[in-house]
Amino acid sequence: MVIYRRSMDESPPRSSASSPDPFSDALVLDARSLRGIAHPLRWRILTLLQRRGPLTGKAVSEALEITSASASYHLRQLHTYGFLTEDPGLGTSRERWWRAPQSGIRLPERLDTEAPELATATRAAMALMWGERLAAAVDAWASQPEEWREAQGMSDRLTQLTAEETDALREELRLVLDRYARRPGPEADTEAPDSRLVQVQLALFPSPYPDDQRPHENGGEER
Repeated sequence: MVIYRRSMDESPPRSSASSPDPFSDALVLDARSLRGIAHPLRWRILTLLQRRGPLTGKAVSEALEITSASASYHLRQLHTYGFLTEDPGLGTSRERWWRAPQSGIRLPERLDTEAPELATATRAAMALMWGERLAAAVDAWASQPEEWREAQGMSDRLTQLTAEETDALREELRLVLDRYARRPGPEADTEAPDSRLVQVQLALFPSPYPDDQRPHENGGEER
């Protein structure tokens, strides 16, 4: 799953020729589609279908350990809001197969003004899902093979930046990720036989905690 936040009057960023463009088929969210994805379970379902689809409702319920009724309801909601399509080539009169046609999602900046509550709920759902995956990775950390124990990492850093510097840092980090991009999912690249699917979680934002703010050199507080 790729989430990219960008103004609507800007074009998606271009990846290098040697890397797939993760935004080439991204679904652009609007106020209506936000209503369909601002739910933690729907993020899990959509991510599952992007990586393993197409799948039936029964397969989704088994993979996520949820009831068939719950899987069916949320699949229909994702379909209604444009996140999923049916695969008629696989379906029957008694069984529907679902596919996620886009591998990426773009969250335009204007939605923070047009639908702030839904935009916040959408990010909260993403954060919850990513937090669950990180917690699961921590549980398995020590049991990984030695080369993977040494390769994986967690880090956190506070640094004093302007908004312009923060935007530049985000772009530089995106370019680094693009250099290593290989498409996951059913049609994953197979050029690296010893590779595993690696999740990179990236977030940068002004610290929400007042105590983190540094006082000015003259002793006054920052304003």
